[in-house]
Amino acid sequence: MKQLCALFILAITLLTIVAVSGQQPASRTASSQDIERRAADLHRQALVIDTHMDTLQRVLVRGADLGQRSTDGQADLPRFKEGGVDAQFFAVWVDPIYAPHHAARRTLQLIDAMCGVLGKYPDRIELARNAADIERIVAAGKLAALMGIEGGHAIQNDLALLRMFHRLGVTYMTLTHANTNDWADSSTDTRRWGGLNDFGRQVVREMNRIGMIVDVSHVSEETVMDVLKVTTKPVIASHSSCFALSDHPRNLSDDALRAIARNGGVVGINFYAEFLDQTYRDRAKAMRKDVLGEINKPTQTPPEKLDELAARRLSLLDDPGIPHPPFARILDHVDHAVKVAGIDHVGIGSDLDVIVTPEGMNDVSDFPKITRGLLERGYKEEEIRKILGGNFLRVLKQVAGR
Repeated sequence: MKQLCALFILAITLLTIVAVSGQQPASRTASSQDIERRAADLHRQALVIDTHMDTLQRVLVRGADLGQRSTDGQADLPRFKEGGVDAQFFAVWVDPIYAPHHAARRTLQLIDAMCGVLGKYPDRIELARNAADIERIVAAGKLAALMGIEGGHAIQNDLALLRMFHRLGVTYMTLTHANTNDWADSSTDTRRWGGLNDFGRQVVREMNRIGMIVDVSHVSEETVMDVLKVTTKPVIASHSSCFALSDHPRNLSDDALRAIARNGGVVGINFYAEFLDQTYRDRAKAMRKDVLGEINKPTQTPPEKLDELAARRLSLLDDPGIPHPPFARILDHVDHAVKVAGIDHVGIGSDLDVIVTPEGMNDVSDFPKITRGLLERGYKEEEIRKILGGNFLRVLKQVAGR
């Protein structure tokens, strides 16, 4: 009788274990489905702003039609819609080969390319200059397009050109690109000024005065600190990542992250594989020279050949053919920036359309994965809204007005 009771208890125990183990996958699935639903709802409701993308190069150089979904590049209007992006900063990147005498012309060519897109698809995309424009355009169901000049050589050392570009709709200017210019040091070129020189300080003051955001991506750490001594408004690093996780000189040190936070600024995390992942960076360096070091080399190209050379140089950022880092690296840099700078000072600055990206971030349509990833890492919904766009909108209001 005792043996029979023991067998009965054992059977009940086994049935209980089987029942519980059988329920676990269903429970996990339910949890996964709940996060997926929450992420989709949050991403749709949040204001999503990407502070840097190089799509205008494809429009100008390769004749890309952004109104059509394409297998080329990483963004177009259909994919912006799929990715839930509400406002996009289109980089007016002026290849340093145009300095010192042809940079303004190239700047105008890229602004003209933006105007062409706006004129062709007025029902789907509209130029925004301030926060109120963004909110109005998004409410109308369109993509809010903003412009940021990338490379201070674009103004050819002339504050009048700076003012004119602002009147044409440029909202921020990245003070350098890969090249040190006549008034500011780059992070990937020879230090000439130890940060900013006197004219560089004038540029920052004038940008403050006219309501143009100062962007410190690409600049040296000394330049970052000099800018923060001069500026009376919050700054941004439109497309930078964290040096502590990948030692690329383009990335921001923890000291720089903290200094930008004290200023009230925002850092947009960059998706470029070399900036995100140390292993990828080490392998890429072993295969080829650093492309950002190549870009700033001087050229004796005659003026009529500059556009042709600029088109060829886009291939400098081609995929070197090594395994891409995991998607989680984007979230790792967000985590680190939040830990060091604080939740109010981190955003998204993808740098898509000329870069190698982590696995799973193939193009702009993959942006909802960021929201889901942040939810899975325990971020609160209000914190995610800040990262996706709320933090940058605050800076835009403070610098450019409502």
